[in-house]
Amino acid sequence: MIVAHDMAGKKIAVFGLARSGLAAVHSLQAAGAKVMAFDDDDARLAAVGDAAANLYDADFAGLDALVVSPGVPGTHPLALKAREAHLDLIGDMELFARARVDLPDHQLVAITGTNGKSTTAALLAHLVGVCGRPVALGGNIGISVLDLEPLPAGGIYVFEVSSFQADLTMSLDAEVAILLNISPDHLDRHGNMESYVSAKRRLFEMQQPGQVAIIGVDDDQSRAVAATLAGRVIPVSSQTAVPGGVYVAEGILYDGLDGDAVPVGDIADIATLRGVHNWQNAAAAFAAARMLGLEREAIFAALADFAGLPHRLEVIAAQGNVTYVNDSKATNTDSAARALEAIDGDIYWIAGGLLKETALDGLGKALGKVRKAYLIGEAAPELAAFLKGKVENQDFGTLQAATGAAARDAAASGGTVLLSPACASFDQFTDFEARGDAFREIVAGLVKGGAA
Repeated sequence: MIVAHDMAGKKIAVFGLARSGLAAVHSLQAAGAKVMAFDDDDARLAAVGDAAANLYDADFAGLDALVVSPGVPGTHPLALKAREAHLDLIGDMELFARARVDLPDHQLVAITGTNGKSTTAALLAHLVGVCGRPVALGGNIGISVLDLEPLPAGGIYVFEVSSFQADLTMSLDAEVAILLNISPDHLDRHGNMESYVSAKRRLFEMQQPGQVAIIGVDDDQSRAVAATLAGRVIPVSSQTAVPGGVYVAEGILYDGLDGDAVPVGDIADIATLRGVHNWQNAAAAFAAARMLGLEREAIFAALADFAGLPHRLEVIAAQGNVTYVNDSKATNTDSAARALEAIDGDIYWIAGGLLKETALDGLGKALGKVRKAYLIGEAAPELAAFLKGKVENQDFGTLQAATGAAARDAAASGGTVLLSPACASFDQFTDFEARGDAFREIVAGLVKGGAA
């Protein structure tokens, strides 16, 4: 457990007792803070024992801060109540930032972006570990940063940071901060693109002189962020050569960090880094590893051993001439377009769920290999209207029905059945993991029964 000892003796309220909130309670109690905790879920509330208190009725006078889970918006009544009481409104990342002074000497890499955060974070942690450095991976990837064990001296913390988490952080100055890309996402929470981009920019605003920013420069919004930064900015790209940066051209990784770009090696055949978007992830992770002092050759050798993450262009089965790919993490149109571009051959595309965006034009350029779209969920009518005249499509309602139909059609001529929904999952599933797991089970049944 990471303990923020400077919170000793302070009075802290915690709202939201899922993973990060519960970890915050335990960390604060270990530091000697007086904690009041609440959750609207009675089962979660029971987990904090005597610390449970109804924060809606509590007097916030005399409190030092309100710690909230990332899912709590700034418009929530308790967030507004905290602001009225002039309390710091923070999350677990800020508690980690305040705990750093007591940790053994270490470095921190913080990774944000609309797409690719988890893959890049996991890849970088893999590279660091294979190269022999102590490493801990946490944050939005699923492990609260406060649940991590302190690393020995020389360790490296790798954090995936969502825009929600960045909004609740005030002093997390990362030795290396990475912005992969920016496209419309979570606008229902942030209100508009300007606020969303501002949340992404926070990682760099918190950095100190001498710390490094690594920026993916393949989109306009990220390039604009890079142009405003005063410190060292390392550009990365999967589309063009970038002087002084790291880039991939025709599958070859180039390192220009020391001057002239040097070809490092071919990553095109690394199955877990398939697709141009994953080349950008690899370039960013490679650049970060170099900034952490790792050797070029050792980093490249470790790239080929990366196992990948579930629900991200994950090949889950193959039968006859049909391959099944689970890309349930593609919860927006930009991510789905990247998946469609990464797959070779004919695609039988399962899409739909809860749309995050109104503009679907980003999908248009990626539809060339799609033989048919099998639509599910609430967004099916909107997707059908967009796809009309572009791609044959049909509303199947459920993932079960769509997968069965796609499997039958693909078996006739061969190709890939791809779940890459371009939508959130919450209309039919609890999260993208549950949707991906359901797809895996359905495919396993089809393959076992020979129906595919």
